[in-house]
Amino acid sequence: MKNHETNSVIKVAIADDHTLFRTGVKTSLSSRKDIQMVAEAENGMQLLNLLKHIQPDVVLLDIQMPIMDGLATLPEIKKLYPNVKVIMLSMHNDHSVISRMMEIGANSYLTKESGSEMIYEAIRGVYEQDFYFNDLTNKALLSGLRTKRTVESSMPRDVQLTDKEITIL
Repeated sequence: MKNHETNSVIKVAIADDHTLFRTGVKTSLSSRKDIQMVAEAENGMQLLNLLKHIQPDVVLLDIQMPIMDGLATLPEIKKLYPNVKVIMLSMHNDHSVISRMMEIGANSYLTKESGSEMIYEAIRGVYEQDFYFNDLTNKALLSGLRTKRTVESSMPRDVQLTDKEITIL
C-alpha cells in the first residue's frame, strides 16, 4: 500500500446517468483544495473509455445506469486498473447488494442521500486506507457473515431417503 501525502490532490472521476447528481457532487467537492474532478461519465462503458486516457485515484460509480451498469463496470475497473479505488453509489441500502459489491472489489459504498461531507470522507478514506467503512457497509458485512453462518449451521448433515425418493432421484 502506497503512503500518500496528506496534501496531495486526489483525482476523482464520477459515473452516474443523472446529470444533476453529477453536477451536485462536482459542485460540493469543488471547494475542496485536495480534490480534483478529472472525468465524468453517463455509464460504465463511457467511463471505461475515459479511463484509457485519464487515471483517477478514486471513481464514484453509480450502480444503476443504462448501457453498462456499476455491477458490470466494477470488475472491469478492478481488472484493468487495480490501483483505482471505487466507491459505489446507490439509491438503495440493500445489505446483500452491498456485501456483493464489497466482495467483487468495491472500496466503499454510499447511498445517494449521503451528504457532501460523507462523500468527501469516503474519497479521502479509500485513498489513504484502501477502504472506507460506514454504518451501512458494516451492517451489510455483518449481516452477510451472520447469514452465511446460519445457512451453514442449518444444512442437514445426513439425509435418510426412502427407496421411492432414491428411485425418483
